[in-house]
Amino acid sequence: MEGTPLRPLPARPPGSIEPEDAFAHVAQRLPQLDATAAEALSLVTLAGHTRAEAAARLGIEQPALADPLTRARKALRRTLEPLPAGGWCERAERLVSDRIDGELTPRGEARLDAHLRSCERCVTHERRLIQAHDELVHSLAGLPAPGGPPPELRVLEPELPDSGRALAWYVLVALLVLLLVAAAVVGALVITGG
Repeated sequence: MEGTPLRPLPARPPGSIEPEDAFAHVAQRLPQLDATAAEALSLVTLAGHTRAEAAARLGIEQPALADPLTRARKALRRTLEPLPAGGWCERAERLVSDRIDGELTPRGEARLDAHLRSCERCVTHERRLIQAHDELVHSLAGLPAPGGPPPELRVLEPELPDSGRALAWYVLVALLVLLLVAAAVVGALVITGG
């Protein structure tokens, strides 16, 4: 998929976490978050519940769990970087949240990937969300925050063959030469006054 960047995979807690401990940790890290969103995030992200299990525990239908999870993940991402959003970007945030839990349909996957190819803001959202997610998981386990690139990346775009890379370099060099020649001609015209 051309233009789609590498996507980091979110960290998981090293062992089983009690739901009450997970909720207390999320509430401490995100005190402004409403209780439903905080509990949804703690159950799915830290306590390792499936969306179906978390929805049952919260007493809501499974599809309804997507909204509080998206709110919680947006609040989590905002701990690292605020990003303005509107329209399709708001929908893309929900699709990113669904993808994290393996709940994204093939149609949703295709729509999200198409959007990410043209929206650097949402690519940044996904990267920062995974980074904030990993920091939340590591802080619960008492580990230092991860630094540098995530160790596991999923490649979504094919590599150019060597001939394609070489052609791209030739085109780039040719454009650079043309720009230099054009600058020299303009400079000569300016100097000669004509």
